[in-house]
Amino acid sequence: MIIFWLAALGATIVVAILIGLVYLFARAPRPNPRDLLRWAGTLWVFNLALNLIILYFFMPPMTGPYWGWQWLIWPLILSGVFALFGGGFRQIRATVDSLTERINAEGSIRRGRSGSRDWVDERPQKANQPGQLRVGALVGVAAIILGLAIATIVNGLIVAGTTWFDGNAKALASIPTVKAASTDTQLPPTDVNHIVLVNQGVAANLGQRSLASTGQNLGSQYHTDKAAYTLQSIKTQQYPKGHLFWIAPLVYNNVWANIGNWQSPGYVQVDAEDPNAQAALHTGYHLRYLPDAVLNQDLLRHVYLSGYTGANLAEPTLEVDDSGTPYFTISLMTPTRGFTGQVVDKVLLVDPQSGAIKEYAVKDVPAWVDRIVPSSAVNDYLTWWGLYHEAPWFNPSGAKQQKPAGAIELLYNTAEQPVWLVTMTSSAQTDKSSTGVALFSTRDLTGTIYPLTGIGVSDNVVQTMTSNPQNIRDYGVGSLQLYQIYDEPTWIATFVRDNEFGQTFQAVGIVDAKRMAPANVIMAPTKSEALAQYAQWLAANNVQGQGPVATGKKVELEGKVERISSATQNGTTVYYILLEGQQRIFLASLNLSAKLPLVQPGDQVKVTYLDTGQSVETLTAFDDLSIHASAPTPAPTP
Repeated sequence: MIIFWLAALGATIVVAILIGLVYLFARAPRPNPRDLLRWAGTLWVFNLALNLIILYFFMPPMTGPYWGWQWLIWPLILSGVFALFGGGFRQIRATVDSLTERINAEGSIRRGRSGSRDWVDERPQKANQPGQLRVGALVGVAAIILGLAIATIVNGLIVAGTTWFDGNAKALASIPTVKAASTDTQLPPTDVNHIVLVNQGVAANLGQRSLASTGQNLGSQYHTDKAAYTLQSIKTQQYPKGHLFWIAPLVYNNVWANIGNWQSPGYVQVDAEDPNAQAALHTGYHLRYLPDAVLNQDLLRHVYLSGYTGANLAEPTLEVDDSGTPYFTISLMTPTRGFTGQVVDKVLLVDPQSGAIKEYAVKDVPAWVDRIVPSSAVNDYLTWWGLYHEAPWFNPSGAKQQKPAGAIELLYNTAEQPVWLVTMTSSAQTDKSSTGVALFSTRDLTGTIYPLTGIGVSDNVVQTMTSNPQNIRDYGVGSLQLYQIYDEPTWIATFVRDNEFGQTFQAVGIVDAKRMAPANVIMAPTKSEALAQYAQWLAANNVQGQGPVATGKKVELEGKVERISSATQNGTTVYYILLEGQQRIFLASLNLSAKLPLVQPGDQVKVTYLDTGQSVETLTAFDDLSIHASAPTPAPTP
């Protein structure tokens, strides 16, 4: 394995440093070569074992200053401690015995001087090789001092030399390519058919409940981890343009479940757009390499041991391709300025079944992979850009500086275009409003800052949502997303209730981001009702934008069916209906009317919907006037 050779080379480097220190501190006569070789051999074996432990369990990346060998600081310090006691386990025991004897002797002398006992231990000391203990102690102390000096002074100088002062600050700020949109530019419009209404907590609850759906009692050995749920757009035959789902692998309940199985049967897929849809359990797989599995089955350890030691293995996420086959995506990141300035060099796709690893350049990553640049890196990029692109490095006043505020969101304005959304605020700790909104690519180092100033951010939005007068049951906010709806920047929240597996969905919250107040929050049990009420609120307050005209009111309409087609969504049959003379498509679920499967083009129908101004409207009532069906008249009782 590659770590054996790294450990052997690291042990050789550390022992070579210690031998150099021996010759530096030794005086005539020079060290006996045989004794020195025996001493160095013992330390080499000690370092080899220590290095293997560090490399196997901590997997330090071989990148950055010192060509990635900075992790040897710890073996150097510990070897110094080892050398301080003589460089061997017997010498350690002898040193401890010697210290014990000295302590006893000093105690005897003190007692003799006090008059209790007037004697000292006059036993002859054990003979040692001339100067051996003294030189070993000096070498050990020097190794410890050298390791600490590198860890603090040298590393500190590297950090200062690569991040301090204006030139370094400007270099960090220029890592991303961020452009500022013109002052009249709005956020890209959102397709409300792809709004995320299921957060990680709700997805974890639905996913855990699905484990009992197969009758295999999978919950006794596996579970889904809330933090492992990955939001992804998946294209299927049913959703050719993509649909948003949460994906999470089935992971082991404990170490014993891992040891007893050595593989997971599959993953869970949860609809991110419909909180009432049932989670789908995909089994029949043999996932052997998973995060936090034991020994070589741990995903990152498997990749590390496969030779990918020269970069940081960043944020492994489970995504599925268009055929539903699961893969873990891992970004290989390397620093560009000392220890910092991480950028993505390559992307790995790891098959969790076979362990096969495919390496891609950033530009060649398959289109179904939604994220390449990790969210943590985006936060760093926008922090550097916000602090230094317009302001100098030394800027005590904070003038012209801004920074990311709150959590970074993975935003889908359409199901095919994911971006990282980051609200920016000033560097002042007391500022609770935005200086702009950044949309940053998930696939490269480009972003756009939109001049959306003065909207509420982070905790301020949560407080507004939870304190609205309709929230009489004190529901918590599970997630927040900033969308552009009806030409207005709009915060959409999911209200949730906690339970032992995660959270349960309770309601949808909507508020105009420019006019945040608890009284302005729309809270409704469904998305269509919330959008309809929001449209009404915008119209009543004269803030309707230039987007689709929406009244939010109930609309009744009669017309002739031009086309009708059925589809299956999450196990439920739905019908898409186009009426003559109408530009909108109407969506109706089967439970709305038993006549739906009998509808033919040319039938006269009556529909009811809430006007949300969208191209696809969900029907709340349906009747086919061409079909005359009624309950039979009961026969008279004789």
